[in-house]
Amino acid sequence: MINVIGEGEVIVGSNCSIGQGATVIFKKKSKLTLADYVTVGDGVKIVIEDGFVVIGDWTTIHANTLILSKVGVSIARHCWFGQNSILDGTGGLAIDDGVRVGMYSQIWTHVAAGEQIEGCQLYSARPTHIRKDAWLVGSCTVGSGIEIGERVICMNGSNITKSIPDHSVVAGIPAKVREGLTFYKKIDLDEKFKLMREWVLEFSLEHQFEMSAQENNCICLYGNEGTQLSIYRDEYDFNANKGRHNVVAFCIENKQYEKKYTVLEAMLIRYLSGNKARFYPTHIK
Repeated sequence: MINVIGEGEVIVGSNCSIGQGATVIFKKKSKLTLADYVTVGDGVKIVIEDGFVVIGDWTTIHANTLILSKVGVSIARHCWFGQNSILDGTGGLAIDDGVRVGMYSQIWTHVAAGEQIEGCQLYSARPTHIRKDAWLVGSCTVGSGIEIGERVICMNGSNITKSIPDHSVVAGIPAKVREGLTFYKKIDLDEKFKLMREWVLEFSLEHQFEMSAQENNCICLYGNEGTQLSIYRDEYDFNANKGRHNVVAFCIENKQYEKKYTVLEAMLIRYLSGNKARFYPTHIK
């Protein structure tokens, strides 16, 4: 369990992993919520002066990361933070699904220096928002009051001083958009199904699970505990078949799955979620 100093409530979901020396410090009565399958590394420190801190499903906070909250910190699902990073919620920090932040990065929501009694005006606290699937490669610094758009890639060592539009690549000090540069290509649903079939086959061979595939429609994986995963190509089939007993339905088109806490679903999600595919639960139990 996480070490708790001060008065506050800690809620820990199912199948979480807490490292040695991980600590939450409450300066006043507040709440820390870890959803399901969250990993908190060794020596992670969470200091909550005020506001709630929420960390979503499948998010990993690596060793010696510091999280500060005064207004609040909201971290969504399938996020990943490298070791020795700083996440500052003094002005309010919101991080959406699938965000990756490389080691030694710093995300700030406030700046303060000098004495106000001596007339120093260098003080500001403004919310920062990092949108879905953004990637800060490593050793990046983000200033307060900034919005980083969806699927933005900030190259190593970027100093982000201004908001960045969706689907941009930035680099430098200060970071600037590199026009015409992209690391994404368009993939249609048929290609996605083919990729998923190849990955599930690799997974099944590695763990000696039985697998079958219906041509361009559904992939089935059978676990040792009697459960089955059915991975549907499109949303129509997913909606028509979810809710079946002992079957966990996945959908390639909308990236959703039924969260039933089976060993097989957890193994597959963990296998895929690095940089192959990230699936998000249709609901929270």
